[in-house]
Amino acid sequence: MTFRARSAPRPTRRRVRRSDTRRAIYITLTFTLAIACAISLMGGVFIAGYISSHAAPIAAVNGEVISKDAVRDRAALNLAIYERQIADYTTQRNRGQIGTDDYNTLVTAIQAKEDPSKIYSDAETQLVNEAELRQYAASNSVSISDAAVNAQIQTDATTAEMRHVKIISVTTQATAPASSRTLSDSITALTKANGYLAEIQGGKKWDDVATESKPDNSSTSGANGDIGLTNKDDLVVDPDLADAIFALKNPNDITAVFKGTDGAYRFATVTSITPKNVDSAWQDTIANAAGSDLYRAYARAEATQQAIKDSINAKYVSGATLQHHLQEIAIFSGYGQPGNGDEVKLKMMIFAPSHSMSGASGVATSDPAWADAKSRADAAVAALRKDPSQFATLAEDTTNNDEPYFAAGGGDVPWIPADLFQATTSTQQTGLSLPAVATAVFAGGIADGTIMDPILETAAGYVVVEFQGLRPAPDQRIADAQFAINNGTDFSTEARVASESADASVGGDMGWVSPYQLTPDQERAVAATPVGSVSNMLSGSGFYVVYKVLETQTRVADPVQQAKLLRVVFTRWLTELQSNALVWQDQAALDAMNPSASAAAT
Repeated sequence: MTFRARSAPRPTRRRVRRSDTRRAIYITLTFTLAIACAISLMGGVFIAGYISSHAAPIAAVNGEVISKDAVRDRAALNLAIYERQIADYTTQRNRGQIGTDDYNTLVTAIQAKEDPSKIYSDAETQLVNEAELRQYAASNSVSISDAAVNAQIQTDATTAEMRHVKIISVTTQATAPASSRTLSDSITALTKANGYLAEIQGGKKWDDVATESKPDNSSTSGANGDIGLTNKDDLVVDPDLADAIFALKNPNDITAVFKGTDGAYRFATVTSITPKNVDSAWQDTIANAAGSDLYRAYARAEATQQAIKDSINAKYVSGATLQHHLQEIAIFSGYGQPGNGDEVKLKMMIFAPSHSMSGASGVATSDPAWADAKSRADAAVAALRKDPSQFATLAEDTTNNDEPYFAAGGGDVPWIPADLFQATTSTQQTGLSLPAVATAVFAGGIADGTIMDPILETAAGYVVVEFQGLRPAPDQRIADAQFAINNGTDFSTEARVASESADASVGGDMGWVSPYQLTPDQERAVAATPVGSVSNMLSGSGFYVVYKVLETQTRVADPVQQAKLLRVVFTRWLTELQSNALVWQDQAALDAMNPSASAAAT
């Protein structure tokens, strides 16, 4: 049987049409899917870009995320607040309530906050701090009502009374070469302060007396003690003096003399009084510029902080706390580094060739200008050996004395180590560039009060020095004090001899000390010291210090102690809270938000 291959049937017209239709459908579906994928990809890129630019976290506080948009919103709100504050000050200036100079100072300070290079970092810092407090409030049942938010908005709208304050201060200084301030030193300072007050009450101009008092004042707060325009909360002085300043009835009235916690004696005047101002359009203006909800959230954060501050003060300021009755020996850590060696105390004037210290190194030794400088120095030495009390007067005469830095203080130079006399110190800081003076004053065998022969410094001029004393370095002096106490010297006796704190004259007695009155390291050292014992030495806060614990008990602070605590407790408590928070920040992303960074990237 024979088989033949069967030929395939010819396709009909209908089958061809069906195949073409199917192919078209497949192609359409393929293109549709491709387009959908492209759109999806573009959408994903858009969404990812949006999230990266807006919703992406830029910081987190204990797991709570802060987005880029939140930072932008806060920056915009801050700018709206700053502009409204400037508008309020402008209104007060136009009413004649703020002088032009004070107005310019206030506005310049606000404009510094508007700096584009820091506006976002400031906003992020605010949001981080607010998150920490909000979390604390939530876990400690601190709630904020709408009424409290409204009250905070009214506070924001109110510019507190401001006064232009000037203060004359007389520091209680130890009589060189002693380090410790005695009762006699305190009486001397009080007598001087009362004398300056009497001069003003007798008709002498305030600024003239302020200039006269400079040698007795180690404070650096403003030219001639001019604090500028300030409200009471921002005035950093002891509470009793602040109360007296804001109780003055009229410009140019003067307070009595007050003793500060640092041992200095101060009195003050006000040259202008700017009354409280309430901006009735404050809330609407801020809300229109940055959004009502954003501003209320900001005000709620402010109210939350105030509520927490009130609760912390109620607990640690006016409430009963575990307190320690302490004595201290505190020694200023000095201007050098531990191990720099002995310190010297002196007064100094410099007589430069052609009256130019900066140009002295370029003047030939044969130049007559050097002979003139030597002649002026010799004349000063002769005058001072007849009457050493003239030193301050001669030093302040800048037509003769060419050293400008110490001249304003009567030529008085603080206790400093030899290292600081060099051009560059061991820590690579700029020194006094007076090595020949260092060689002379650290030579030894010089009696206190000696007016030394002029010392030639080829890079400056002829230096006239009154030698006032030589003493060991700060770390050595605190070690010597500890050694003396450990070998039987009474703590009070050693404090009167060695301590540089304001309470040295009363044996270092600090009175009762509450939580947050000391630094955390100091508190831990005191807590670890049994009653009747002396703590280990601590360093920090500019001092070396040891404490003796006289007594420990749970008690309520007296009014004087409470006034001190109100100035420090919440700030130190807040620092502790912030140090314990787990904070993450994307610094690179924050930097990229800066307008200048964005411009550079394009």
